[in-house]
Amino acid sequence: MRRFCSSSIVKFTGAALAALSLGSPLALAEPAHDRSAPLASETPALAPAPVEVIFTGFARRTDQGASVFVRMTGEVPVTVEQSGRRIVYRLTGAKLGVKNNANPLPTGEFGPPVSSVALVPSNGGVDVVIDLTSDPGDKPATHRVVSQSKLATLVVDLAPAKAQ
Repeated sequence: MRRFCSSSIVKFTGAALAALSLGSPLALAEPAHDRSAPLASETPALAPAPVEVIFTGFARRTDQGASVFVRMTGEVPVTVEQSGRRIVYRLTGAKLGVKNNANPLPTGEFGPPVSSVALVPSNGGVDVVIDLTSDPGDKPATHRVVSQSKLATLVVDLAPAKAQ
């Protein structure tokens, strides 16, 4: 007779056959479950994929102001910090989608009010750093998040630069 299986399988099969031939109730019982291990229905759900920043854009408006756009694969909480000519929008829970997104967007050639926009990875998110050409004075930037078709866009509207 040829042997087609390993010895451990033959031993298990032999023991199972012996139990069946002796009419052992253990041979017909269901296999024991480890109660400490969660069942498939009890396993925790996978964490959602992190939101990725996929695009940054800039547009001049007819009123000489500007808008900065940050497109993401979903919504995240946004907080704002401003210090002088720098505004930082913290996108908590976001990450850069591609390495190239870390390159600054030089907007200085388009004129005031923005000199550059940069996406900077931070602890727990991404910072959108907007450097202005002049102090915004009493005209603070406004922002909103627009969602459509599973994408979200942070839109930052900047007032025209003050006349010098």
